[in-house]
Amino acid sequence: MIQTSLDPNTGIATLTWDVAGSPVNVKNRATIAAFVEAVDAVIADEKVTGIIVTSAKKDFISGGDLDELRAARTPEAALELVRGIGICLRRLETCGKPVVAAINGSAIGGGLEVALACHRRIAADNDATRIGLPEVTLGLMPGAGGTQRLPRLIGIKRAAPLLLDGKLLKVRDAAALGIIDDVVPGGELLNAAKAWLLEGPDATQPWDRDGYSVPGDDPQSMKGRLFFMAAWPKLRRKTSPDDPAAGAILQALHHGVERGIDAGLKIEARLFAGVACSSAARNKINTMFYGVNSARRLKARPAGVAPFQPKRLGVIGAGLMGSGIAHTAARAGLQVVILDVTQERADAGLASIKKNLAKALERGLITDEDAESIVARIESSSDFGLLAGVDAIVEAVVEREDIKADVTKRAMAAAPGALFASNTSTLPITTLAKLSPVPENFVGMHFFAPVDRMPLVEVIRGEPTSDEAVAKALDLCRILGKTPIVVRDGRGFYTSRVVGAYTREALLLLAEGVPPQVVDNVAINAGMPIGPLAMADQTSLDLLFDIIGSLAAEQRGQEPFVRALHVLDRLSSQLERRGRKANAGIYDYAPNGDKTAWSGLSKEFPAANPMPSEADIENRLLHIQALESIRAMEEGIFNDPVDADVASVLGWSFPSSRGGVLSHVDGVGIPAFVRQCEELQASYGDRFAPPRSLREMAEQGLSFRDLAGKSHG
Repeated sequence: MIQTSLDPNTGIATLTWDVAGSPVNVKNRATIAAFVEAVDAVIADEKVTGIIVTSAKKDFISGGDLDELRAARTPEAALELVRGIGICLRRLETCGKPVVAAINGSAIGGGLEVALACHRRIAADNDATRIGLPEVTLGLMPGAGGTQRLPRLIGIKRAAPLLLDGKLLKVRDAAALGIIDDVVPGGELLNAAKAWLLEGPDATQPWDRDGYSVPGDDPQSMKGRLFFMAAWPKLRRKTSPDDPAAGAILQALHHGVERGIDAGLKIEARLFAGVACSSAARNKINTMFYGVNSARRLKARPAGVAPFQPKRLGVIGAGLMGSGIAHTAARAGLQVVILDVTQERADAGLASIKKNLAKALERGLITDEDAESIVARIESSSDFGLLAGVDAIVEAVVEREDIKADVTKRAMAAAPGALFASNTSTLPITTLAKLSPVPENFVGMHFFAPVDRMPLVEVIRGEPTSDEAVAKALDLCRILGKTPIVVRDGRGFYTSRVVGAYTREALLLLAEGVPPQVVDNVAINAGMPIGPLAMADQTSLDLLFDIIGSLAAEQRGQEPFVRALHVLDRLSSQLERRGRKANAGIYDYAPNGDKTAWSGLSKEFPAANPMPSEADIENRLLHIQALESIRAMEEGIFNDPVDADVASVLGWSFPSSRGGVLSHVDGVGIPAFVRQCEELQASYGDRFAPPRSLREMAEQGLSFRDLAGKSHG
């Protein structure tokens, strides 16, 4: 588990992490105990003059064992998980012998914490390596010194974004910040580590030396105090109130770094213990780690289908979605032809891609060579004949069946054997597949904007869609770096159907006279990143009229659809308030982007009497999403509740601290959720009626977590 070797000529001991039966060096109870034992041995051995910590795996050392963390339900249990490694790392850095981390691959989370406790960090020059402390993305915080050693090494201002956002750095970027001391070719890593030890370096950490001060602004200085005065309200604006991780990290920075390292480590450990056993941490781990990774491993891929390895992709439609798909595909290394009705429109799509690449260059996210190679892989044209020989086609034209029918026929005439995927958000795939001469090759691939940044793809199986087509679509998602879920066909599929219900409920609140800023603030306070009415303006109210009208074709809850459509028609068509694009919608928009509620709303939609309580508004907005998800599950649109959770978090940013839309129901408790829905039904209508399956789950004492893991039929 931890291999120890000693060079008798130099006195250099090498501790090599090599966890048997695992592709990574996970930090669990067993490996920590083995590392503690190995560290104690080399510290006690008088023949050892210097220590190297390295890895036999592809990467250095990963984070803690998330199964163990999920099982820790009390602060005491969580604290026990980090107490041993915390004591060990402090002993290692104060043992009087120089210690160097030879970082051969990614050092993330607990792995970086081990490296930070070493007196020097030397990394192999590998573009795939990532360095960082991403615990906050899983509702956690570092618990073995990360919040204390990193700011003492590079300063609070530089450390805070890495800790609070969980950003991962490339090796050379980490070196530029001072986290990594040296970057060397991979084959020279151990020799470089030994060479440093043979120089007889100072075996103390900067923070253990007399006269040490925190780099940059000391937390007790005026600038340091101003930094934290600004950081706290900024954090509250962007963090869900029920997610304690980021606040605990900032508290550890604020109150830990101003004290000595030993006091700071104790503060961090205490805060970690509280965060690690929180419901937000469990929810995020379940969905954002286990759920997302399962989807990325293509759990729903039909068995027995050969791997699909496309080289050339056709994209029809050079608008926002089409250009985003083409950009993503070219970035993944595929040759791409992007088509539109005229050469001018196709070229405009390519120009949009170039513009986005220029922005990425300015931000240092890519190199000139990256941008040039991406553009070189894209050809823009209006000639459908160029689709001959492509392996797959993604259609991303407007949501009109007649237009989709035309491009489908033209595309399949040029490439009859290609996988054909329609990027539609509402039109049934079974209907669209009938437009194709090879309907078994037709599948839905619903991307989300902006495509180059949004990770989710909803893969939709129509009635004629073959297993081979589904498998190919999932393989394409993997190549594009996307996280897919597979759903069955139906109006709005899964994501558009639920987002439509959420938006519809917000419009009904507006129609009842609830001020839009109240609706949006309640949603934000519940953990949504943006309010539903502000999002409606961004989407554009005339487009929403078409989307919700399309969903209304199934006549689910007809009367609420009619009321919501009336609001959209009145604002967008009759009053010409179409949203953000017109600087006039539910809100008015100033030239600087500031928005204020339109003053005419109170006349159009007189205030409700009585006004719904904030608790009712929150429950209406969140519960309607869950209810629509449960109805979709009853109808067989999806089988696994984890898919709904993953899609809701990645697709429309449902609060990850709640675990997703169905974990939210588990968090409320199904019996309590049923009672709350019955109360909403009595006050606001039958759309809140608890589905039969939910009542049965309440009677049987089941949760959606109990149903997780079912495969797609």
